[in-house]
Amino acid sequence: MKGVVVGWLSTVMRMITYIIISIVGLLILLAGVVGIYGSMLPATHTASVSVVVNAPRERVWELVNAAEQFPEWLEDITKVEILPEQDGKRVFRQHMGRNSFVLRETISEAPSRVVRTIVDDNGPFTGTWDHVFEDVGNGQTKLTVTEEGTIKSAIPRAIMKLSCGYDYYLKRMAVAMKAKLG
Repeated sequence: MKGVVVGWLSTVMRMITYIIISIVGLLILLAGVVGIYGSMLPATHTASVSVVVNAPRERVWELVNAAEQFPEWLEDITKVEILPEQDGKRVFRQHMGRNSFVLRETISEAPSRVVRTIVDDNGPFTGTWDHVFEDVGNGQTKLTVTEEGTIKSAIPRAIMKLSCGYDYYLKRMAVAMKAKLG
């Protein structure tokens, strides 16, 4: 009887070991496939989203340019720190959960256009966001945000492309702005 139990336990342990090794192997294979796919994607991308809101252009301009208030209406942004200006341009650190990056306003033409660029290169991506404000009549404004981004690493590039698309955060911003301003 004791030999049967020992034999049975030995078989179960071999099966568990085989399953664990198989799972680890599949995860490594999956990471490799995702990495290969990501390396075939261009590092740079362009994404653009437009939203029409029921607010005058000046009000939309104020909302987009009050960086310190982003956490109040953009749920992905958890904190904003206003930093010292660089060459007379506004600079702030934007936190999104554990991640953060420093943005600098490279162009500011009130109330029609503002361009922000990531100026620190610590993260896995860099980019520029061009915000264009257009009066469309009846007290409405069309905001178009165009992202010119670079995702340096192949695996994050593939994950972004496959999971939610390059315009994911732009779409979330458009929905939040519509909720805030109507």
